[in-house]
Amino acid sequence: MTTSRVTPAVSRRFFLAAATAAASTRVWGANDRIQVGLIGAGGRGSYVARTAQEHGGAAVVAVADIYPPHLARFRKSLTGSETAGPATHRDFRALLDRKDIDAVVVGAPDHWHVPMTIAAVKAGKDVYCEKPLTHSIEEGASVIEAVESTGRILQVGYQQRSYPHMAQARELIASGGIGKITQVLTWWNQNYNRSRTPPEIDLAQLDWPQFLGNACPRPFDPWRYGNWRWFWDYGGGTLTDLYSHWIETVHWVMDDHIPREVRGQGANLQVPWFEAPDTVSVASLYPKGFQVSYLSTMITRMEDGGILFRGTEGSLRLTRPYFEVYPENGTFDRKTSISAPSIRVEATRDGTVDHVLNWLDCIRTRKAPNAPVRDAVNAANASHFGNEAIRSGRVVEPGRTAGTWASLFDGRTLAGWVQDTPNVWSVRDGMIVGKHSGQKWNDFLRTRESYEDFELELEFRLLNGAGNSGIQFRSTLAQQEHELSGYQADIGEKYWGCLYDESRRNQVLAQAPQPAIDKLDPSGWHTYAIRAHGRHISLTIDGMRTVDYTEKELGIRSRGILALQVHSGPGIEVWFRNIRLREL
Repeated sequence: MTTSRVTPAVSRRFFLAAATAAASTRVWGANDRIQVGLIGAGGRGSYVARTAQEHGGAAVVAVADIYPPHLARFRKSLTGSETAGPATHRDFRALLDRKDIDAVVVGAPDHWHVPMTIAAVKAGKDVYCEKPLTHSIEEGASVIEAVESTGRILQVGYQQRSYPHMAQARELIASGGIGKITQVLTWWNQNYNRSRTPPEIDLAQLDWPQFLGNACPRPFDPWRYGNWRWFWDYGGGTLTDLYSHWIETVHWVMDDHIPREVRGQGANLQVPWFEAPDTVSVASLYPKGFQVSYLSTMITRMEDGGILFRGTEGSLRLTRPYFEVYPENGTFDRKTSISAPSIRVEATRDGTVDHVLNWLDCIRTRKAPNAPVRDAVNAANASHFGNEAIRSGRVVEPGRTAGTWASLFDGRTLAGWVQDTPNVWSVRDGMIVGKHSGQKWNDFLRTRESYEDFELELEFRLLNGAGNSGIQFRSTLAQQEHELSGYQADIGEKYWGCLYDESRRNQVLAQAPQPAIDKLDPSGWHTYAIRAHGRHISLTIDGMRTVDYTEKELGIRSRGILALQVHSGPGIEVWFRNIRLREL
């Protein structure tokens, strides 16, 4: 079982009212045009910005992107010329500094959504941000606080809420039109199997460090740039890209926003160059007494995407093009066992148009938008829970709280620890010191207690940056003397920030990117954070997540002791302090 911090789905009216009161008091005239800036001129962001101008009467006056070909392409799509039209910027901060911009569209990759949205609302801009709003559960609270404290309008790109036929389906379900719903099936399939050639990117024009932002520094990779949704540093695969749409719709229709438990399964079965799984299934139970399932594969477009609500009096199929109701007491086809639809309602146009128009109207009226911040955070969280269930192999229980942080070192003694070799380990000035002047074997200071799912934080310093050290976890005594068998978070030459399998598979499981290692002072103090949750293991040094690893081999031990290590070889001295752990 695991715990997750969640954002309550209550008190939205209170916060929205407070936000409206704090918002700009500008009165919009009938002929005033809303001046819009676009941040991230990819396909989706460009479409939303063009829609604001072509359907909503807004004026797109500036665009920011880290790749000039995108700027030229957007200008041409808007004006017919690559050299005329909105002002262009390489840095989105320059766009936000402009006083002639009232609102911005954020179409950048997922890991930029919250930083850009917070910067925009603090700059006094209203925002349309593509989904998912957050890249992690932890980001939710900060973006809610920023939006509500500034009183800015934030519309998140869950356009289902603005399709008239979807609103009609919601009303039908709320009125009991298909009875009590116990199961909601969702699915979304796409075909990524057609191209195995990396996208062509002109690296000379691309600002790769700006793309990475707060993600771990690493060398340029065309797959990571062109297909960022499928790499954990920037996206969350099919769940945050596609399921996020459907689960937000289910939350809205069923008025139930936080699952009680989430289970998942997934694998890379056909597209191995992506990190996120190409084939998944997720099942969630909700407090109001219904189950939601999601099936998705990236090898076929068959059936595309949709939702099926199953109730005691009938079923309702909801897609972007239409919805149909199949009464339980209707006439069933003998071959398909599907009843003839009693109601069919079709969409009249892409709901993005109405969603953008709703956003522009809210900018003028300061009313709450159709897809507000708290509901968007809850939808993103449901996707994050699903990914964690898949990666960890655990049942995720969002309402369950984690354990409290406990210190593993009292700063004075080695109480609670077992020494391998006398005199190698000592306590000095509130630190655990591991030191030898030359030794033919590895040496460990290990805990008496064993741990399974946990977060561990500590500070360390490798004196003079020489030699190798590490932190063992989920480990046990090996058959050979002076060895432990288990995972190790590495410290030192050639292995900084790596995940190693010690005395078991004897291999580096995940290599830290070299540009991240180059940022470290080899002889300075650093903070290590280790999170082990089922099969999902992450290592973070000084806020840089150097390893985000999913164990794929079955039968690997998931419980064991912790240990500090000094490696064999020439003399070494390593210091550890502020060691604390909490169990998940």
